[in-house]
Amino acid sequence: MKYVVEKEKEISELASKFSKSIYLPLIVGITGPLGAGKTSFVRHFIKKYRESEKVKSPTFGLLEEYNYAEIKIIHVDLYRIKKYEKNYIDFYNYHTEKSLFLIEWIDNDQKLMQNSDIIINIEILDENGSREFNLMGNSSRGKRVIENMKNDWHTRYIVGF
Repeated sequence: MKYVVEKEKEISELASKFSKSIYLPLIVGITGPLGAGKTSFVRHFIKKYRESEKVKSPTFGLLEEYNYAEIKIIHVDLYRIKKYEKNYIDFYNYHTEKSLFLIEWIDNDQKLMQNSDIIINIEILDENGSREFNLMGNSSRGKRVIENMKNDWHTRYIVGF
């Protein structure tokens, strides 16, 4: 399912819609070029749970964790991970029934990417800030989330299914 966003506010709206459609536990991989809006999407998503939350990029520490009553968000950035690098994070230590993994640059770990529930690919459409978010279900749970979004999202942001 594809969404075109033109403003930061629309990324926030998409993150809000996504937050209302998820089932836990869930692994979401986020791909796209530098500056596409991966961290921006994650930041808007996390702020749906606590508006005042300080969300920082985990590029250097690899992982940031955000715990709320209803959800445990694990924000991971694999930008610095090299292909075939192993044992950089023990994901099992962070997994619970309330876990949501949001993993930027998931394509740097093909095995993890193959085992994710949803892949969100973000592309830069133009220099004015337009972005295309392509959400793809990679598991039955992920496909159910996408169906929830399709059934409940009827705005001009929908480009196609």
